Amino acid sequence: MKSVLKFAAAALAAAFAFAAPQATAESVQRAAAVVNGTVISTYDLDQRVRMILSTSGGAQGAAAQQRLREQVLRTLIDEILQLLEAQDAELVITEAEVDEAIDRIAQQNNTSREAIVKSLAANGIGEETLRVQIRAELAWSQLIEARLAPRVNISEEEIDQEMRRIEAGATKPQFLASEIFIAVDSPADEARARRNIEQIYQQLNSGSPFVTLAEQFSESATASRGGDLGWVQDGDVPLEIWQTLQSMRPMSISRPVRAGGGYYIIALRDKMRPAGSAAEAPPPPPGRPAGVPAGSIKLKRVVIGLPPQMSKAEEERVIQAVSGLREQIKGCQGLEEFAGQLQGVAVVDLPVLPIADLAPEVRQVIQGLNPSDVSPPYFSREGDVNLVNMLVVCGDRPRVDYVATRAFEMPTREEVGNRMFNQELSVMARRYMRDLRRDASIEIRDAAILNAASN
Repeated sequence: MKSVLKFAAAALAAAFAFAAPQATAESVQRAAAVVNGTVISTYDLDQRVRMILSTSGGAQGAAAQQRLREQVLRTLIDEILQLLEAQDAELVITEAEVDEAIDRIAQQNNTSREAIVKSLAANGIGEETLRVQIRAELAWSQLIEARLAPRVNISEEEIDQEMRRIEAGATKPQFLASEIFIAVDSPADEARARRNIEQIYQQLNSGSPFVTLAEQFSESATASRGGDLGWVQDGDVPLEIWQTLQSMRPMSISRPVRAGGGYYIIALRDKMRPAGSAAEAPPPPPGRPAGVPAGSIKLKRVVIGLPPQMSKAEEERVIQAVSGLREQIKGCQGLEEFAGQLQGVAVVDLPVLPIADLAPEVRQVIQGLNPSDVSPPYFSREGDVNLVNMLVVCGDRPRVDYVATRAFEMPTREEVGNRMFNQELSVMARRYMRDLRRDASIEIRDAAILNAASN
């Protein structure tokens, strides 16, 4: 089950929105895919791609849109199957339920439903694109709750056994991790899954937040939590993932890893020292945030989209306005919350990178900056999109989500039982979705996707 989008931090104002292609009768009628007789038009596909890009804060040009098309189409196919299954079960999602879901999104992001709709419209995206996604999500959630949850039975003996395993693992390292998972349903599905996970990895490298891509594309139940796995120890994850975690540094993202059932990208957010071990060194002092080794840098990128064509006078006006914004930024802490209050401003949380690996133009922009400093605004172009950017150097104080000296804490019996229940339900839901795909009549007609699949 996918979690619906978060809008506040990545919404772009209408004044600076990039030009959206107009819907034509041909684009609305031309089929990108046909699923059990239901048509997904190329317009539907383009709209969803644009919605994801406009809320992710990453690259938004034509190349980025093309990279996403295959995985977005798979998401739309799954949603059609979920809605058809709900229809067969005589399960009805009312418009009032969809409205309530959008209101919850708005509340979580300190905004309103009207502001969300306005933000979508500013980027040429119809409200129905969001409503279809939410409708499918609600339907699937209710189906899983009604059909699968009653079949999950975790015995007291199983909980006892799991408690003993967790206690035995207290003497080993543990990791606070998140995942993006793309399933391989069959040997014939291997190439498709590998392409999709590599495309997601490219989006991460272009600045799209891990949580957003996990919510949109991960095929694990953790997608509803932005990919959050919580604290994991040996035995909680496939062996290949455990080995990957041991070689990672906190606040970093792995390359795609092939492991049981499909492909993973792992984000390591923190690590926990084993029970009874000596405390680790405290976080580094101000000047370099925890998890950032010498020779590397942690940056956040403040981004505002611009019209395709601007006069010199308009460019100067933009620079003047953004320079005023620069004076209000006080380092990385709380930057997303600050930007979320400003219409048209997005924040991209970049991974920790060796300074030597940065592009020469980026090294030039940050040259001479100290922790908490903000670069002067500069223009860039990504595909067919114009942007004005500022880079913020992190390190004003250790990140609050990195606790280097945290010791092992034994979970409660209730917590263990709930986790086991959710894990079993996740496995059953994934099999349910796999069976729906296997039994469905699915015809892909989008030429670009067919070409990618054949290469």
